Amino acid sequence: MQIGVDNDSRVDNKRVFIIDNDGITGSILQFMLEDHNETHEFASVEEAFEASEKVVYGKTERSVPHLLIVGVNIVEAKGLEVLQEISAKFPAAKIVVCADNGDNPLVKAALAKGGGAHGILTKPLTVEVVRRKVDMLLGRLKSEFVQLGDFNFG
Repeated sequence: MQIGVDNDSRVDNKRVFIIDNDGITGSILQFMLEDHNETHEFASVEEAFEASEKVVYGKTERSVPHLLIVGVNIVEAKGLEVLQEISAKFPAAKIVVCADNGDNPLVKAALAKGGGAHGILTKPLTVEVVRRKVDMLLGRLKSEFVQLGDFNFG
């Protein structure tokens, strides 16, 4: 039995990919989300793409994420195009950028129309805020239950 996890969310297990070359942030996010989601951490976009399609006993198994959390350091290294690349590979998945703050011009561009991101997580990360935002983007929460103070519109 998982502590603090209701039966409905255990049955509705969604796949989350965390792509961040900062091992600490990725591990923290994985720890926060693993009770409610099938969570996988990757250091690069290429690693996540490879892991999404594995050949097992001659059959290709697809492991498509429902949500991807991408560290801003990945976006800084590869440019905003990486978000379009991720969207092309996983068209039904939501993408969230994890950043130190929402004032970063790259983060603002990612959130703008056509930028590719569906949301942002800003540090410091707390279990309640991370889970609430992820659950909202995965369709587990109705938008009226989300506190607007959790979002950075700046």
